[in-house]
Amino acid sequence: MSLSNDFEKRIKAILGDEFEQFEEALEREPVRAIRLNPIRLGDTSANKASIILGKTSANLEDEILWEPTGYSFNSGTPGKHPYHEAGVYYIQEPSAMSPVSFLDPQPGEKVLDLCAAPGGKSTQIACRMKGKGILVANEIDRKRAQILSLNVERLGIRNALVTNMKPEILSEIFEGYFDRILVDAPCSGEGMFRKNDEAIDNWSEDNVELCAKRQTDILRSAVKMLAPGGRLVYSTCTFAPEEDELQAGILIQDGLKPVSIELYDGMVPGDIANIQKVRDIVGTFDFDEYISFQKQISSEINEAVKKCTARLWPHKLKGEGHFLAVFEKEGDISLNHGNYGINGSIKPVKETDIKPFMQFADENIKEIDITKDQKGFVHIQGCISGNPFLFGDQLYLAPEGMPGIRGLTVLRPGLHLGTIKKDRFEPSHALALAITTEAVRYSYELHDTSKAMQFIGGMSFREPGLSNGWYLITFDGYSLGWSKYAGGSLKNHYPKGLRIYT
Repeated sequence: MSLSNDFEKRIKAILGDEFEQFEEALEREPVRAIRLNPIRLGDTSANKASIILGKTSANLEDEILWEPTGYSFNSGTPGKHPYHEAGVYYIQEPSAMSPVSFLDPQPGEKVLDLCAAPGGKSTQIACRMKGKGILVANEIDRKRAQILSLNVERLGIRNALVTNMKPEILSEIFEGYFDRILVDAPCSGEGMFRKNDEAIDNWSEDNVELCAKRQTDILRSAVKMLAPGGRLVYSTCTFAPEEDELQAGILIQDGLKPVSIELYDGMVPGDIANIQKVRDIVGTFDFDEYISFQKQISSEINEAVKKCTARLWPHKLKGEGHFLAVFEKEGDISLNHGNYGINGSIKPVKETDIKPFMQFADENIKEIDITKDQKGFVHIQGCISGNPFLFGDQLYLAPEGMPGIRGLTVLRPGLHLGTIKKDRFEPSHALALAITTEAVRYSYELHDTSKAMQFIGGMSFREPGLSNGWYLITFDGYSLGWSKYAGGSLKNHYPKGLRIYT
């Protein structure tokens, strides 16, 4: 691996005699890992992981210390298996799983993942929330936000609002709202050099400084959205102290409380001294917050940064480079419990608005109870639950307490149920991935991998003697998508944009 001289000087300044071990680690193969999806699986044990990985020709290696559903593996192609498309697992390298462990989201809370694409950490948060509470997953880049939305869909997540907003605009709407916020900030990507040659090519001193300034702005928007007593975790996949310890120090100076954290084997605490070690080589940093921070730095700030931060180096543990820091805002978080209402509310629907869906549910879904309140507005309970609403001709199911979407650029407001087309309803792929065979009247099991991949590639199947209706297609019992049976054929309704042709 060819590293720039400027980057090497910076890392040598931080690591000293350990640089050679670091350099050797970058020459090794990246560690590959998955997180099993508890939304899909009742059992997320190592034994279950071994069975699932084995069916993809992969071998289980180790459990991930900081993520109980995480497992590293070797060989195999889990990303090209029906299990992947069914959302049975998410492929994510081990270090990237660490920030959510320290965020520690709980069921029923209001959680924000501010820089969420491609969705690894958002889906990890959702799995810990167990379908209860509100997850807002935001991404400023439109194309990356679309990938985020698809990953939320693939894992069967029902309680997420996916937005495409600038943090400073989002903060005007959600001031003081969230119990927990993750800021996995855009960074210079030094920790990804072993995985991504493009990160090496794009690295420069100027980019490090640009990222640091941008991160400070993003974090100030995040702090504004954090409820009193709430927790904020900041993370990057870089080694640059301007993007790591400097940001942690600024947050402490701005009034956030550092949270003492217990590090896992291989993690080391951050150190304010790293900033000066690097800047002694690089020179001055034309950044007001840096200049102000340098004037106010103290031994108390240094100790605070050490106790609330962790650095993950590839020569010290099995994973890529990462940094994280944990903070809380002064106040009593219990006062924010259940306080969901913000930004208005969604527009509820009546039976007459969604007759085609009502008919679809009656004919195809078993475990569903559709009721009306005194005003005639519809509420759904059972295998899916929430308040249905229309977004154009698209029908969504909002989780209880979902914020209003007025003024938001939204890609996914809750669970997408399907499309109302005049007098008929076509169920969405998201609905298929959010329910199980127990919930539907008709299902069709594909018994081998090749046939499942054919379905994912868009193939329809001839099958005489079935009843007409919508069939949930499954593999090993896991939902893959819909087919509609008529005239002796199961017509494939797998989304064209998601098909994988083999």
